[in-house]
Amino acid sequence: MKASFDLGCILCILLANPSLGFSTPPRCGDRLQKRPTFLSANDRAEVVTIFQYSPTSLKHLENTELPDDYSRPWTEAKVKALAAGVALGTILGVGGEIVFQNVLDIEKTFVLWGGLGIAGGWYLGGGKEVAESEKPINGGYDRKLIADRPSRLESVLKSISEAGLTIGELSSEDSSARDLSKVTEYAKEVHSAEYLDMLKRRSAEADRPQRLNPVYSRTLIDQHSYGAALNAAADWIESVDSALAEDKVKFALVRPPSHHACRAKGMGGCLLNSVAIAAKYALDQPNIKNVAILDIDAHHGNGIAHCVQDMANVRYCSIHEDASSGFLGRSADDPNDPRSASSEDRGPLSNILNINLPAGTSWENGYKSSLVEKAIPFLAAGNPDILLVAAGFDALEADLTSRLNLQPGDYECIAKILREKFGNRIATGLEGGYCWQNGELNEAILAFVNPWRQ
Repeated sequence: MKASFDLGCILCILLANPSLGFSTPPRCGDRLQKRPTFLSANDRAEVVTIFQYSPTSLKHLENTELPDDYSRPWTEAKVKALAAGVALGTILGVGGEIVFQNVLDIEKTFVLWGGLGIAGGWYLGGGKEVAESEKPINGGYDRKLIADRPSRLESVLKSISEAGLTIGELSSEDSSARDLSKVTEYAKEVHSAEYLDMLKRRSAEADRPQRLNPVYSRTLIDQHSYGAALNAAADWIESVDSALAEDKVKFALVRPPSHHACRAKGMGGCLLNSVAIAAKYALDQPNIKNVAILDIDAHHGNGIAHCVQDMANVRYCSIHEDASSGFLGRSADDPNDPRSASSEDRGPLSNILNINLPAGTSWENGYKSSLVEKAIPFLAAGNPDILLVAAGFDALEADLTSRLNLQPGDYECIAKILREKFGNRIATGLEGGYCWQNGELNEAILAFVNPWRQ
C-alpha cells in the first residue's frame, strides 16, 4: 500500500478543486483524460430511477466537514507534550540499550524503550489534555482521517443530477418515520445482539463525533450513525427488491459503508454489514435459493467474508489490492474478525474467493482477466439467483487509498461484463472511493450504471 492509509486519506481530502466535466466516451481501459459519455434526456427512451439514497446518510458525521486547507494549529500545549515525549523517549531508548544490551537486540531494545518513553512523555507532558481539546468537532483530532465526509456523497448526487438521472429519495420526514423494523430483524440475523445494543446506545449518547473503538481513529459515530446505518441497509434491501420485482438495477448511495463490519465489530468506517443483511433478505424471497456477492472495493471485505462464511448458499468474491488487510491494522488472530485477505482463506465452507492484485494493476493488465477468468466463474458456479455488488471505487488510479490503476471508464467495462452474465438481477451499493474533489469518483459511478441506461 502507500505509506499509509491515513496519509492517503489526508492527501485525497486536501488535494482538490471541485471541477466536473464529461466529454468523449471511453474505451475500456482508457486513461484518466478519457471521460465517460452520458445519454442526454432526448436520447433516452425512458427515465428510470437508477439511484436510491436516504437523507440520513448525509447526517452521519455531518460535523466532520472541514475546509480543504484546514490544518491543526501548533499550540503551546502540543509543543510541550511533543518535546516531553521526544526527551523521555531518547532517555529511555538509550538507557534501555545500555541496560539490556546483553539480553535483547540493540535496535529492538531502543525501539521498545524509546516508544514507551515517547508515549509516557507525551502523556506526562500534557498529551491527554491536547487530545481532549482536539476531539473531532469543528476541527479536531481525527478529522483529517475521515475521507467519507457528507460532502463526498453530496458531490456524487450533484453529478448524478447534472447527468440527467433521477434519484429515488426519501424526504427527511419520511426518512425519520421510515419503518425500519424489517431491516432491524435482518440485522439481528447478521450481527450479535450485544453489538447492536452497544452501537445503538453509543450512537444515542454521542453528542459529537467520537470513536466507536478508542483505539481506532477511522471509525467514528455520532447521534445519527445508528439510524444512518439502518437506513443504508434498508436502501440495500430496496435495491434487492428492485432487481427481483422490477428487473431493474438500483444503485444504493449509502453512508456509512458496510464491507468491513463484522458480526460483533464495526471497523474501517463500517457499522452494519448492509451487504450481508441484503443477502439474508434476498434468500427469504420467493424462488431465491442462491446469492452471489462481488466486492470490487480496493480493500478486502473482511466483514462480508465473516458474515457469510457459514451461509452455504452464498458465494463471496473480493477483488482487492494485495495485502490490503494492512489498511485496517488487523491482528492475525481476532475471533471477531477471523477472515483474512489471503487467497488461501476460503472460509469454513469454501464459499469465499479472495483475488489479490499487485500494486499498479490496471484494467488490461490483470484486472479484467481476474474478473472474467476467476471471479465470475467462481460466482456463477453457485447458480446465483441474484448478484450483489459491493461497489467500491477506490481502485481508481486517482484514489490515494490504494495503488491500483483503474480509470473511470473501466467501471463501465465491469458493469457491461456483469450485465452480460447476470442480466438485471443485480443489486448494488456504494462502498469506498474517495477521489471526489476533482470528479473521478463521480465519473466512475456514472460510468458503472451506464450499461443499464442504454
